[in-house]
Amino acid sequence: MNLFVLSELHPENKHVGWAVSYTLERTLENACNATFLYPLSNDRIGILKRYRHRIFRSWFEIQDLPVLGSGINVLLIVGILPRFLLSMHALGPLLKKFDLRIGYLLDGFKPDHIDRTVFSELDQLFVISAEIADEINSSSPVSAAFLPLATDTFRVTSNARYRSIDIISYGRTNRAVHECLQTHYMESESDRTYFYSTFSKPDVYDLEEHITLLSNLLGRSKISLCFEASNIERFCGYSPILFRWFEGWNAGCNIVGRKPFGKNVTPLMDWENSTLELPDDRTEWIAFFEDLLENQKLLEANSRRNRLECLARHDWRYRISDMFNSVNLPIPESLNTDLLRLKHRIEEQKTVLI
Repeated sequence: MNLFVLSELHPENKHVGWAVSYTLERTLENACNATFLYPLSNDRIGILKRYRHRIFRSWFEIQDLPVLGSGINVLLIVGILPRFLLSMHALGPLLKKFDLRIGYLLDGFKPDHIDRTVFSELDQLFVISAEIADEINSSSPVSAAFLPLATDTFRVTSNARYRSIDIISYGRTNRAVHECLQTHYMESESDRTYFYSTFSKPDVYDLEEHITLLSNLLGRSKISLCFEASNIERFCGYSPILFRWFEGWNAGCNIVGRKPFGKNVTPLMDWENSTLELPDDRTEWIAFFEDLLENQKLLEANSRRNRLECLARHDWRYRISDMFNSVNLPIPESLNTDLLRLKHRIEEQKTVLI
């Protein structure tokens, strides 16, 4: 099988929101020997955007088209939002020569935002929300399936017991909780460390460096804050499980916040204390955090369990395998080797729990 990936994560893209794409694509590269193509948005005509698809070959352009190999040739389009699915048109006549064309969108969106020109070309679409998959299946000819996000557990080799950061908060968070913690821990005399991001721009100097830094910070944190996202505009009322849960579990953090409530999410996080929910009454928040931080035995037990469950359920290799199985594609030998490595790591982690 020859896997070609149309990726929205162009090497010049430094947006932190694409960290989820980065971990998936590095796994595809290592476990499936994928070939990556990076379409660029075709923005040469601004005032004629409405007619651009008629004038140019595509809303996107690809400088060098790939050469298909012998055997099964599979196209996988990995993007954040539906617009990137249009990049497949940049392949021109080559598009129809693929044996299978698959899309995977890694964020929330309204199903009616999918351009109908992609329906006749896609054989299967994967999305991170079961509700979105249901709506697409009921209103369009393309087959959609729920495939939750995951992480690359191979990036973490240890689960540190000593953690110098008490609470970490990054990216999108709950403003009221942040203000409460910032006031209590940063503006008063406290021995606790509350670490949070203060930047507002989404770009970083080096995305891989940023991901490595965040992974190291999470590995040194006792608690990571995670809040379900249905109130955020881009999630359109849906409440999927997001990348930050998998990042935190993988690093052995205790997750505190609000659980996502989307369809089929509960079975993905059904172990004890997978997420510790904050009290509704904000006057109880500091006491809640203090009680948890004082309970070292509970923190360590949750940490080990979260890391083990992430290894056993939420590595990208499981998701890729599920994707291939669902469309009757063979599992590459290198992916099978990695799945065996995961089994060994799980057994090693279990010995820590004894």
